[in-house]
Amino acid sequence: MEKHLDAFIEAHPDGWDHLNWLELLADLEEAGFDVSDADTIGYELENRRLAWALRNREVPGLGPKRIDAVVDRFGTLWSLQHAEVDEVAEIRTIPGALAEKVVAAIR
Repeated sequence: MEKHLDAFIEAHPDGWDHLNWLELLADLEEAGFDVSDADTIGYELENRRLAWALRNREVPGLGPKRIDAVVDRFGTLWSLQHAEVDEVAEIRTIPGALAEKVVAAIR
């Protein structure tokens, strides 16, 4: 399923609407995936979208482990976009200067 979600995110870099979401669920079901728990799929999609956005901003010092830590803490791109620098800096592996870069890059 991960490849399908990643392809969906790549095809919709600026986000998606409800119709796009329904089309994704239909595509997943057609590919043989169980889509009965759409909330869980949506949560995974949002996590992957946040990780994708962070990777594509190429923030120096923000590698895969730190990206995972940000995703674990914030979960969605929207949440991170509305976070303050000090909230990002609360992540144990993210120093204050890096937190400032993350917030600037994602807004």
